[in-house]
Amino acid sequence: MSLVTIGMNHNTASLDIREKFAVDKDESHRILKKLHSMPLINEVFLLSTCNRTELYCEMDNIEYINNISEWLLKQKGLSVKDFKKNLYSFSESTVVKHALNVASGLDSMVIGEPQILGQLKDAFNEATEAGTIGKNLDRLFQYAFSAAKEVRTDTKIGTNSLSIANVAVSLTDQFYDDLSDKNALLIGAGETIYIAAKNLKKKNIKNIFIANRTIENAEIVAKDISATPISLKDMPSKLKDSDIIISAVSTNVPLIGKGAIETALKYRKHQPIYMVDLGVPRNIETEVKHLSDVFLYTLDNIQELVNQNYKARKESVADANYIVDTKVEEYMNWRNAQSAFSVIKLYRDDCEIIRTECLEKSISQLKSGKDPKTIIEQLSLNLTSKLSHKPTLALNKAGQTNNRKLINLVCDIFLINKKK
Repeated sequence: MSLVTIGMNHNTASLDIREKFAVDKDESHRILKKLHSMPLINEVFLLSTCNRTELYCEMDNIEYINNISEWLLKQKGLSVKDFKKNLYSFSESTVVKHALNVASGLDSMVIGEPQILGQLKDAFNEATEAGTIGKNLDRLFQYAFSAAKEVRTDTKIGTNSLSIANVAVSLTDQFYDDLSDKNALLIGAGETIYIAAKNLKKKNIKNIFIANRTIENAEIVAKDISATPISLKDMPSKLKDSDIIISAVSTNVPLIGKGAIETALKYRKHQPIYMVDLGVPRNIETEVKHLSDVFLYTLDNIQELVNQNYKARKESVADANYIVDTKVEEYMNWRNAQSAFSVIKLYRDDCEIIRTECLEKSISQLKSGKDPKTIIEQLSLNLTSKLSHKPTLALNKAGQTNNRKLINLVCDIFLINKKK
């Protein structure tokens, strides 16, 4: 039995190639079933995301791994000659380490990103429903999920955000203990503003206003988070009520000038405004930062914090690797023990047959009225003789051929101290 992985990810293929190799949910179910029906494959799992498509197999003979690679490429209508160079393959403990690295976010394009764990669990559930997961892959991914949890709990790899929008919102903690009575004005309707709005919503902010040139785009963002959409021309009237202002718009001239903020501050009576300008060029006049009760962060400030967070994540990789390596060793110990399981069962079954035969003979003798003490003594002699018969034959043969390796092995199995 061999554990193998075949895959393609952001390290081995461009986005254009990864898109061609990607597998949707319906196709995944079909591929899982087809592979599982093949004679050499006992278990199979398939993961496909925007950054990777990977196949994990428990198969009888590792020599056929190239056949599986070629079959998978052909299923996607791809030339083996042109795309095989983009594939990687692993076996045994390397597969285990790779799977645990993937689950923990150590093999992601962004170190420590959490989305991959959810995608991995979804793929695992899909393979389970398809009936292609057995005890080996089941145990592997339970270890992967456990490792990911430990990495996130015991290291700082996931505690520092690498998203500009996330960092912008996280900085509000430095100015406000509670957002439940605060208002936010978000300018723009792109992904950055959408992420910022969702994060502010999670912090239970009182009101969010989404301002944009195209009111329809503002409405799309606002609808998803129960915010209020407004047109850009109505934006200045909301400045005096805004405790948080985040802007991310592409514009040639600033949207918010120093004068507009000065006017807003007169109404606010020394209530501070936390402002973040994520626009390129800048959306807020640089002079605004000199005003009292205004805390203005620019894209450069936020990017510097993102870089610091990335450095902190990289410093946590060593701790995460230690957790992963420990789990890999545990899984491989379990896996190696499985190879002896069938032999152990045969040995115990053989011992049980001997025990039953000796017991039945003793019971028959008791029924015939023979002395119980004599019967028990004979039972113990019979058990000792029969249980030691086969090992004794093997040792005699090993002695005759001077097979020291076999003699030492028998001593190890039966915990015999040869010095006695």
